[in-house]
Amino acid sequence: MIDPITAFATAQAAVAGIQKAIKLGKDINGLVGEFGRFFDARDVVQKAANDAGKSGKSDTARAMEIVMQANALREAEEALKHQLVYGGYPELWEMMLKERMKIKQAREKAERIAAAERKKVSAQRILMAQIIGGAICIVIIGVIIIFIVKQAVS
Repeated sequence: MIDPITAFATAQAAVAGIQKAIKLGKDINGLVGEFGRFFDARDVVQKAANDAGKSGKSDTARAMEIVMQANALREAEEALKHQLVYGGYPELWEMMLKERMKIKQAREKAERIAAAERKKVSAQRILMAQIIGGAICIVIIGVIIIFIVKQAVS
């Protein structure tokens, strides 16, 4: 995974490349890779913002950095949106937003299912450990009783 600073630079470079290609009249369908790089990099920066506690910087410095990067990326995304909408592809932006929402919902559902499955497996392991522990205790108590009975008989 790339670091947030590199991701931020990648996002800015992708936006610049998209804007330049559109100005040169390049077909929007040929820019899928550039759009992908922008959104991938934006997600890396956003994830880094969510993991802000892991930085060695002061809280204020980290907060300012996060706010500035998030604002710059929001403005860049808005600029891309305007270029698509006013460039004759308004439906493309709306379709992307709908597809992004479907993908996000599917990912979140898969994460919830995986978390529930992990919780279920954990509960099963705890139950199995309790059963085995109980069985071991019963065997030990049985051995002790047998030993006491043999000692009493002798």
